[in-house]
Amino acid sequence: MSRSATRSTGFRAVVSTCLAVTVLDGVDLLMFGAVLPVLLQDQVWGMTTVEAGLIGSVSLFGMMIGAMLAGYLTDIVGRRPIVLGCVASFSVFTGLCALAPSLEVFAILRFLAGLGFGGALPTVIALTMEYVRIERRQFYNGVVQTGFPIGGALVSVLAIVVIPVFGWQSLFAAAGLVGIVLFAVAYRNLPESMAFLVARGRADEAAELARRYEVGVAAESGLAVRQGSTAGDGRRSAFRLLSAPGFRVAAVLFPLISFFGLLVSYGMNTWIPQILRTTGYDLGSALSFMLAFNLGSAVGMVVLTGLADRFGSRRVISTGFLAGAAAVAALTLGSAQGVVFGLVLLIGFCASSQSAVYGFAGVYYPAAARGTVLGLCTGLGRLGGVAGPIMVGIVIAAPAGATGVFWAFTAVGLVAAVLVALVPRTGLSDRPRPVVDDGPADRQVPA
Repeated sequence: MSRSATRSTGFRAVVSTCLAVTVLDGVDLLMFGAVLPVLLQDQVWGMTTVEAGLIGSVSLFGMMIGAMLAGYLTDIVGRRPIVLGCVASFSVFTGLCALAPSLEVFAILRFLAGLGFGGALPTVIALTMEYVRIERRQFYNGVVQTGFPIGGALVSVLAIVVIPVFGWQSLFAAAGLVGIVLFAVAYRNLPESMAFLVARGRADEAAELARRYEVGVAAESGLAVRQGSTAGDGRRSAFRLLSAPGFRVAAVLFPLISFFGLLVSYGMNTWIPQILRTTGYDLGSALSFMLAFNLGSAVGMVVLTGLADRFGSRRVISTGFLAGAAAVAALTLGSAQGVVFGLVLLIGFCASSQSAVYGFAGVYYPAAARGTVLGLCTGLGRLGGVAGPIMVGIVIAAPAGATGVFWAFTAVGLVAAVLVALVPRTGLSDRPRPVVDDGPADRQVPA
């Protein structure tokens, strides 16, 4: 392979492909929120607001199961086959949603698509963290997760233009076709985890990947190839590592933090258009607020995870949750439309603190347990995503209405900030980094 060809398939190919996976994930996940006002207005399948909340939670419930299962399997069979299987799964079932003949079939297809989406996220985060520089792992975790708000922003724009002309089904059909194309791209670009290969005694394969993707000792995978440092951990059960002294308390706290963070994120994403329509905005204006939320989230994911690399995860994440809670509380003041737009933008920015939680968990634990802990965080945390749309559907139908929803989200943000501060300072991210005297930090690992 030529030098130029090698460079064209460097770590950027891994990051960009993982980003594309999360973009499509965001498109599908937020698509229901974009079409929800139309489904309710046109009374498709006679859907009620309570049923809408349940449907919004169905795919999230599938994501919970898929994340925990895939997170565990990726530490056993490797990252690459899990990502490819997840992409294929969510592409097929999302496309079939366009053909659903009834509410029950639609719900089943959303659940099956959710299995694939849930399994993709912890796997692409784990893979990304192993192929980038150690001191930039949280930042690139944030970059990859910007796919969610980017996907949400795309859905917001497309829904305004496409639904009136082609109907709500066209969004699901297009996402399924794009997913098939993405599978081919991922099959070509995504490698296996080098740390996984070394831990399984396949050092020659790992060294070849290090040469092809130009991964040096500045990356975790490069260190694994050079020193074989993950081989010992690879022989231990990931769950045993999670329950080891210094890690077991955080293994409970991280999923709890994710629960509250995702409750706000998915509750807002699913219901923002409908909540703001009930306060007097038309469909176009309501969807523009959804766009603002997701644009704020995209910026926040990069900014907050970059700050976490520099100033520490606890301080940055706690501050983000507190600021988001204050912004949600301000929505109860009934401000002008421009102020509300700015507040929704800020809420989206602060809600991306949840993305930094995944990065925090990823650097807190050893590579051999990373897929499993991220699977638990994204999987058990999805219970918050399941509860969020249901909670909003119930509260908004009660006398408290939109105001009650805003105060509930404020309380949730405060609880999340407290839990972050309680994470023990015993993880790998709190320990001195081993000094590697192997020449320049970006020196390539030889084949």
